[in-house]
Amino acid sequence: MKTDCFIVRDILPLYIENMVSDETAALIKEHLSECDECRKEAESLKTDCFSQGRESLAAQAVSEVKPLKAIAKKFNMQMQSMSYALIILFVFLGLSITEGSDMMYNSLIMPAVGVFGYCSFRLRALYKLPVLLLFIEAFALMFRLVETDIYSLLIWSLIYSAFIFAGVAIAYLLHFAFRKE
Repeated sequence: MKTDCFIVRDILPLYIENMVSDETAALIKEHLSECDECRKEAESLKTDCFSQGRESLAAQAVSEVKPLKAIAKKFNMQMQSMSYALIILFVFLGLSITEGSDMMYNSLIMPAVGVFGYCSFRLRALYKLPVLLLFIEAFALMFRLVETDIYSLLIWSLIYSAFIFAGVAIAYLLHFAFRKE
């Protein structure tokens, strides 16, 4: 039984999508082995379906990613704001215990500032955190929140900056050690 080309061409889209019975698939396969025109038609349909499927998948992926990117950006902004707040809180806490017997707690507080700074700024923390520290100390000195003179405050700033750099280095090494390959 010879199958007419017009019938095969009508069924080709279903055949390409594997939506025909085994008997029909065998019949079309046999016809395609004998008819060059229908075989060319089938190959052109395959490439069209493949490119359309790829384009539609790409468009669908882009449309699904846009809302997620907006949510991720908002979350990153919130996390960065929280990091700023924690950095400022820890610096003020460290400044408040500069004069007194609890001063050694700054050896724990300032590296924590470095870790939070690294999480917020990455390696830009190397210059942003000491500058932020100086601004906060100037603010504290200006409003008499600390009972010290400017020279000792600058010396403490250098010491605290060294502790902050240690915290940044620790965070960088941990990030380097646990990153995904």
